[in-house]
Amino acid sequence: MVLDIAKELEKTLHLHSTELPYVQIDKGMEFRLLHARPQENYYVTQIRAQPGVEGGLHKHPFERGAGGFTLRGAWGHDHQYLYRPGTYIFETPGVIHQFLNGPEETEILFFGDLHADFVDPETLGIKSVVTADKIIKRYIEQCEEQGITPHYLK
Repeated sequence: MVLDIAKELEKTLHLHSTELPYVQIDKGMEFRLLHARPQENYYVTQIRAQPGVEGGLHKHPFERGAGGFTLRGAWGHDHQYLYRPGTYIFETPGVIHQFLNGPEETEILFFGDLHADFVDPETLGIKSVVTADKIIKRYIEQCEEQGITPHYLK
């Protein structure tokens, strides 16, 4: 049996990120959904954050956790902003952390679990939950408002 390389390559997901819009998550923070496999709870997003943006205290409750790779800028889980271009991080499931952006615009690829339990800093109890379904729905709605249909919905 001879392998048809051309047919195999057709199975590879290929997109240029400029084909997808950024949409606002929060003040000073945007994202775009590059890849979604909900049945596997696996996603790839690209985040763009403005200088000084701080995300909410949260944790990823499921065993997959979330990984990130810094493309540009500097950010961290504390004010040292150690995560610079080329830095890979893994957010361990159940560990409470917070996104803190440094003094310049930052871009990061995140992959894995989108689910996040937001935590009250005083009681450490869960104050809100963001599921992958909510994030995807919000992304699609904001794309539609801009007259754009993401490639994976065509």
